[in-house]
Amino acid sequence: MKKQHKNINLEYLTIMKKYTIFFIFLFLSATGVQAQYTGGIGRGDFKLDYIFPVVVSNANAGSNGGYASLKQAFDSINIHDQTGFNINVTIVGNTTETASAVLNAGLWTTLSIYPTVTGLSIAGNLAAPLIDLNGADNVTIDGRVGGTGATKDLVITNTSTSSTAGTSTIRFINDASSNTVKYCTIKGSAMTATGGVVYFSTTTGTTGNDNNTIDLNNITNSADANRPINAIASIGSSGKDNSGNTISNNNIYDFLNRSTISYGINLWNYNTAWSVTGNSLYETASFVPTASVSYYGINIYYTSGNGFTVSNNFIGGQTSSCGGSAWTKTAAFNNTFTAININVGIGTVTSVQGNTIRNFSFANSLFSDV
Repeated sequence: MKKQHKNINLEYLTIMKKYTIFFIFLFLSATGVQAQYTGGIGRGDFKLDYIFPVVVSNANAGSNGGYASLKQAFDSINIHDQTGFNINVTIVGNTTETASAVLNAGLWTTLSIYPTVTGLSIAGNLAAPLIDLNGADNVTIDGRVGGTGATKDLVITNTSTSSTAGTSTIRFINDASSNTVKYCTIKGSAMTATGGVVYFSTTTGTTGNDNNTIDLNNITNSADANRPINAIASIGSSGKDNSGNTISNNNIYDFLNRSTISYGINLWNYNTAWSVTGNSLYETASFVPTASVSYYGINIYYTSGNGFTVSNNFIGGQTSSCGGSAWTKTAAFNNTFTAININVGIGTVTSVQGNTIRNFSFANSLFSDV
């Protein structure tokens, strides 16, 4: 009888262990982890791996877990109270976005987005923003693995060639402020003047999209045949200028569209007091336009704006800092190229200092105007 009781107890313990592992499996699967269970109770019978490409942690408990897309992660963050949290959104696999990943205003202390391994991408083909910071503040998108080091690893791409207003890879809108995008490769092909690879838009709020930083990124087209109109652009709202933003230390390359007027950095109406410093603008191969259109490297055109700083930028060559072979344009069409164009107000002084424009081979069929 005692032996029978012993066998019953062992069977009971075995069953309980299996049920315990099974419920752990369900919990981990719900929180973004793939659990592989063979049915045994040994160390090798239970294996963990990530299944969802986006994982939220350190947020409201209702948002923590794994998601199939960045949009889904943002949707969950948006619907829960995030007051005081230091949220991490880790990219653990490639994600394809089928609709805009919109992050609304929230009361988190910080929200950090970064990859956990090398070679990852966030991509989509949207006639809209791929990532839309809609009033969101204190967000950092950091392309470095684990948010450390100096390698630009995460690739963020919107392949759309739409002319729909707002089409972009990353958009700031409705008082999105104090955000940073750094160490990313950002690609886009938006064919709209009111859009860009990176686009600062309008606001329904009170101040504009202010004090954001775009630093140490590679910014280019999503496909050489589909180049954007603007690499970086900003058009704000009347009386609520986009202000205090910084565009620094970026490589902006292969950005000019072959058939239409296009820009590297284009700050148009309702912008003031931006800093544009240390950027390199260049073409990596011979540039062959297909129309007689005008091109601009840095364009700041708002006669009520003031207090801009444009310093230590490099325009020319085929690599950063005007390096490599000459930025070459063929003579098939007549094109003007304005490296830096400034037409702003006279309130607070605008400073244009220390910029380098060199290493060009620019040919036109009738005249050259650089």
